[in-house]
Amino acid sequence: MDSRSTIEAMRAAAHAISAASDLDCVRAIQTAQDALDAEKAARLAAIGVSRSYELEGASTLATWTRTELRISAKEAKALARAASTLEQLPQVAEAAQAGLIRLNHVNVFTYGLKHIGAELLVSEQEWLVDLAKKCEPAELHHLIKSLREALFPDELDQAWMDGMDKQDFQVNAGRGG
Repeated sequence: MDSRSTIEAMRAAAHAISAASDLDCVRAIQTAQDALDAEKAARLAAIGVSRSYELEGASTLATWTRTELRISAKEAKALARAASTLEQLPQVAEAAQAGLIRLNHVNVFTYGLKHIGAELLVSEQEWLVDLAKKCEPAELHHLIKSLREALFPDELDQAWMDGMDKQDFQVNAGRGG
């Protein structure tokens, strides 16, 4: 993973803290924080692959992150999924490392990979990343979800029908136990 854009975002934030207005300073800090989140996701994925957490006595990556980073297992798993997404979608990785999109945007792309497929997202990532740079993660999620519904219109109906095929039954204890 190339860390140059993350380092540049951190330099800009450090410069803004010492020389810029409060508004510019907060913008630069947010950009650096978003870039660092992408970097953290990639590094945690590398730790998971190398299993170097075992050298420090942790049995799993989740255990190591809870103790060392004080983040929940849920957050650690989300970061690992984000790292996988960044590997599959290079333009998303570039934007995240530069701090142009948030980790929440990356999580939406992770949702897209799972529910739409890698092939389509890889081919359409340029305009999706441009959109992600301009909107909130919730808006991007709504678009990805709409795209899924347009591509697979019968899937939701089929899931509902499959759910309706199931029958509920009740078991009650009788007098004999």
